[in-house]
Amino acid sequence: MNTKSAVKPRPVIVSGWSSQYLANEIANSLDSRVVKVSAKQFNDKEIQTTIEENVRGREVIVIASAAGDPNKQEKESRLLMRAANRSGAKSVTLVLPYMWYGRSDDNWDERNSPALTDTIETLRVHCNSVIVADPHNHGLTREKFLDSGSPVKNCTTVHFAYPFAVQLKYLFNQHILSPDKLLLSHADAGSTKRISRSFRDSLYNVLCLDRNPDQDDWAQGLKDRDKATGKTKVKGFSTEVTGKDVVIFEDMISSGGTACDLAEVLKGMGARSVIFFSTSGMFTTAPDKGITSSVDRVNRSKIDAVFITDTYDHRLTDPAIDIAIEKSPVIHTIKTSSYLGAIISALHADVDDSDLGDINSISAILRGKHPEQVKLDQEIAHHTPIKEGSPLLSLDIK
Repeated sequence: MNTKSAVKPRPVIVSGWSSQYLANEIANSLDSRVVKVSAKQFNDKEIQTTIEENVRGREVIVIASAAGDPNKQEKESRLLMRAANRSGAKSVTLVLPYMWYGRSDDNWDERNSPALTDTIETLRVHCNSVIVADPHNHGLTREKFLDSGSPVKNCTTVHFAYPFAVQLKYLFNQHILSPDKLLLSHADAGSTKRISRSFRDSLYNVLCLDRNPDQDDWAQGLKDRDKATGKTKVKGFSTEVTGKDVVIFEDMISSGGTACDLAEVLKGMGARSVIFFSTSGMFTTAPDKGITSSVDRVNRSKIDAVFITDTYDHRLTDPAIDIAIEKSPVIHTIKTSSYLGAIISALHADVDDSDLGDINSISAILRGKHPEQVKLDQEIAHHTPIKEGSPLLSLDIK
């Protein structure tokens, strides 16, 4: 009789095409590996994916593609999950670094289709758990993944307050920003729905700010939206900003137009600096403009810094945008693999009845209160260095 206790095998990673770099880094953080996947696109643009290794009985983590054609990436994700299930995977967890069609269900009526709902309904039949990185609509995303009859038992929507707070703390330590001048802000009224108590709790905890996370007392940008065209115009800000370092949090930066306009208004009102933290750096552009025009616009603007995460990776889909971001003195990329790896690990950890259960939970990680996060040498998030030529370097407060 074998008396040795069985060692639980670590989950294995299956990567979508455009998220390969992130998937490999997450695998390293989990001491796991990315299994080989072959992908083929036929002349008629149909795609085929094959998992080339044995995943029978294993927990499989599918890291979906983020950047690129959302229709193709959604199809690819479903094929990868289906292949894992057909191969006998014990469970399938879908990690969405970006939730396609996240904005589509904000304003819809009976004459147009709720594309976010449709997308989720096609994805959820193939997985047991879902982790979604900062969806535009957290509530609806969770609701649709967990609808009655859905096989999904757990849907975690992940904000990035903790990595953002680590970056802000670095700026404090470098005497670039001061807590006394800090003005935490929403980009607009819509942003107030996305910044949760957990988000504020994490920021205040890491930055040692004596503020109540139950109260949303942040300032916000004031905008008008043309109902006919959908275009917005920044008309002001909700509070006095003279001498303040205005830090604005958004789920994405797309064309950069609103961010640049808001920075122009804030600098005109006397703000000392304007800094954006945005999960997804999409930097989309109109077909009649150069592919890097959105990045160029940010570089020319009054914005002092934009911090994005590596969840929306252009390296394989739009190398020109990736190079432009790398060269930009304004745009900085924060790596998230250790943070996402910690959340994946917590999701797949064995549950026990000890008193330590809550502090080792996903909730604790999101709030910045996991035991590993309170260590001086914590490894869950790291700051990114400030680039040479960054406007931030002229803000020394000493």
